[in-house]
Amino acid sequence: MHPKFLTTRDGFVLARDARAAGRTSALAAAVADGTLERVRRGVYRAPSAETAKLSKPQRAALAYRVQVRAAAQTLRSPIFTSYSAIAIHGLPIIGDWPRQVYMLSPDRHGHRRGTTIAVARPDDDAPVESIDGVAVTGLEHSLVQLCRHAPFGAALVAVDAALASMPWVATPPRTTLQAIRLEHERLLPYAGSRRTEAVLSRATSLAATPLETCSRLVMEEFGVPAPTLQRRLWLPELDENAYLDFSWEEHGAAGEADGHGKYLGGDAASSAATVVREKKREEAVRRQVPAFDRWDWSEMWTRDPLVARLRRLGLPVGHRRMRLF
Repeated sequence: MHPKFLTTRDGFVLARDARAAGRTSALAAAVADGTLERVRRGVYRAPSAETAKLSKPQRAALAYRVQVRAAAQTLRSPIFTSYSAIAIHGLPIIGDWPRQVYMLSPDRHGHRRGTTIAVARPDDDAPVESIDGVAVTGLEHSLVQLCRHAPFGAALVAVDAALASMPWVATPPRTTLQAIRLEHERLLPYAGSRRTEAVLSRATSLAATPLETCSRLVMEEFGVPAPTLQRRLWLPELDENAYLDFSWEEHGAAGEADGHGKYLGGDAASSAATVVREKKREEAVRRQVPAFDRWDWSEMWTRDPLVARLRRLGLPVGHRRMRLF
């Protein structure tokens, strides 16, 4: 909110409202002194200090959601889809969010105007829902459109996140693979359907993080045998179960993709307790699994460090056959 200007429910200051109130000069002055920032042509908002507490991917996702919400203020009855709907649905991707917003075209012809992409409407039956006042295509339809427009890895990360159903929590998945496939098949034939099929054929409900999804793709790139995901391992000394991100029982090996985020939250005491607890867990796992290792985002992105770790686990690793993302 800005005390000197009329603001929308989302905290936006619209140029048209300032103009109607005779405050165009005041708006320009607020932008110049930094009390307002331009989000989109004709849409402004006060800078938020909360973003400093977020990780870089979280900041990027929030910034894009703000862009989409700002576009909702200026476009005529938009129904967002693809990247834009995925952002409003709150699903992650990897890589950069686009500069453009994606909305359904009012007809069967797509077009691009400035920073707005109108996606050709395949039929009149695309499911639509409202999330905090923003109209978006239903989750399954949005994911199908994302598969058409996004890089492979980004699309799979979003699909895996929508399907996620971890064995140690009771939280239900956002959707099912069958539901996404039904929407995919309903829309056939459509441009990009092979890309969607390639994503859905690799999707799983057992990826707890984007790093796990991407690690699985690197394994495929180098011909590593497909692992068992979230294998349950009883740790009697701790009286608890461990769920291993990746397990190759026939090779006596297991691995975990660790983004280190769980060590960084909270105060120093709680973070230290988390480190101690995780160390005890890892020691208990190593007593049962002959070869165990873990890796982080940087090792996954550059491939070679992760591939070296997989080789040291005793896994058959070949030369790169393809690059999936």
